[in-house]
Amino acid sequence: AGPDEKPRHPVTLNTFYIDKYEVTVAQYAAFLTRLGDYRQACADVDCAQPRDFIGFTSYLLEQDLGDGSLVYVPVTGFADYPINNVSWYGAKAYCESVGARLPTEAEWEFAARGTDGRIYPWGNEPPDPSRAVYPSADYDNLKPVNALPAGASPYGALGMAGSMWEWTADWYDETYYSVSPRVNPTGPETGITRVIRGGAWPNNNEADRIRAANRSSLTPDFISAIVGFRCAADP
Repeated sequence: AGPDEKPRHPVTLNTFYIDKYEVTVAQYAAFLTRLGDYRQACADVDCAQPRDFIGFTSYLLEQDLGDGSLVYVPVTGFADYPINNVSWYGAKAYCESVGARLPTEAEWEFAARGTDGRIYPWGNEPPDPSRAVYPSADYDNLKPVNALPAGASPYGALGMAGSMWEWTADWYDETYYSVSPRVNPTGPETGITRVIRGGAWPNNNEADRIRAANRSSLTPDFISAIVGFRCAADP
């Protein structure tokens, strides 16, 4: 365990739903088309950045219809790949648009690890290419969200190791576990960065990087090719 993963402690959560798959390029493209634009459209921050802005690491295309309106579509053949280059605000806005929310960090880890404290979503066996995007040297290793059923978590969630880092709802604090509530923790009240989980390509050449308990963080306006998300919801 890393220093920010200690102390180990029990947590009790209310029942919740979480997406089986990461949000796809096609799903996010449809959201942006409904929204009409990505530029400073999510809490005055860019929701995401498409290929014509950020380059080949995006599978999201912006198309001008010539009448002042914009539509968004996936690159052909990549509709079912995980959306990336999306800010925390863009992830939050998408989830809310479909009647959901971002998962808390505790919910994300529970969905990935279950109740037996497993190291990876599938268990304690070392990662391999049948279970995760691993080892991953470059962008071409990325796969569709449903590509690796052997890597499913105890609850059937896929892609929770080695695909995208995934945004969660919580602010990050490296010492939070020492003061975390034991029931439904939701992270610190304030912060500078938001928690991301899941490990990500490229350079997933160390198994430690994609452990289900591994934590990291980014500022919520940060947009990166290695960050996507999935949504959660209350029953």
